[in-house]
Amino acid sequence: MEVSVIIVSMNNYEVLSGCLDSIRTHTSTSYEVFVVAYLFSPENLQHLRQNYPWAQIIESNEIRGFSANNNLALRKATGKYCFVLNDDTKIESDVITSLAATFDQLPSEAAVVSPRLLFADHSLQYCGRPEINWKTYVLAQLGLWREKTAESPYTNRTGTFRTYNLVGAAFMIKTDIFRQMGFFDEYYFFCPEDIALSTALNRRGYFCYVNASVELIHYEGCSGKTHISQIKTATAPAGEKGVIRFLSGSSVVLYIFLTCFACVIAVLRSLKYRIQSKVSGDNASIMSAANRNVAAALLTRKTPKEIFVKYYNRIKH
Repeated sequence: MEVSVIIVSMNNYEVLSGCLDSIRTHTSTSYEVFVVAYLFSPENLQHLRQNYPWAQIIESNEIRGFSANNNLALRKATGKYCFVLNDDTKIESDVITSLAATFDQLPSEAAVVSPRLLFADHSLQYCGRPEINWKTYVLAQLGLWREKTAESPYTNRTGTFRTYNLVGAAFMIKTDIFRQMGFFDEYYFFCPEDIALSTALNRRGYFCYVNASVELIHYEGCSGKTHISQIKTATAPAGEKGVIRFLSGSSVVLYIFLTCFACVIAVLRSLKYRIQSKVSGDNASIMSAANRNVAAALLTRKTPKEIFVKYYNRIKH
């Protein structure tokens, strides 16, 4: 088996079906597909089994983050390479075969090859990612640095080039190296598991690459939806806790500084959105609550998963 395709979908059958159809249409190399059906309804699970019998379905019915859900399938992968893919993606050419073939052109230290990611309107989303650290985080929070426009030797080049960080929405990695790394770090519930993986790879002497001639559509931010889900009030604090933990590393001083800084920013944003809110339940009120939860969560010792569960249960009740 050349490639194991890993897709996590949170009860989103319609979006997932488009992704699976595009894989079936455009892939010529040998491959297997694992779909982690996360909190799927019985109806959607039945549709998935009936319409895609060639996909190996793993039911995930407990609260798990992106890392843990992916790891359920990654431990079963038999391919030489693993292609980790979001369900809100679509391939329009033989992306999987092309990425696998790219490894033949690269040094043995190459661990990852990513495609160029485009929005639904084919405008650029990602073509490589620069190194991200606590300094870039602080500048970004202050509006003085933007990952996608910052000048960097790791981004927006042509051909096949070395990047620093992979994009979790779509990347191919050598399975033996991924297994050696222990797959995704499950401490990170929603983010920054992709940046943490990239950083760990770089520190061990492995390299991440982009093949800019291989393109893939990622519908994030282009689904046409205008209303923010209440789940943002749970994912935002869980994600921010993971970011602070990653950026601070083993430094207690840096952890305290980043926590205090992030709390101040979150409180200010919460107040801003509260002022902008016109009615309970609108986007501004949801963002106000999300930032309020960020500030409260960062001051606790709870893990990202514990934080998510706490605020997710509030939504349910």
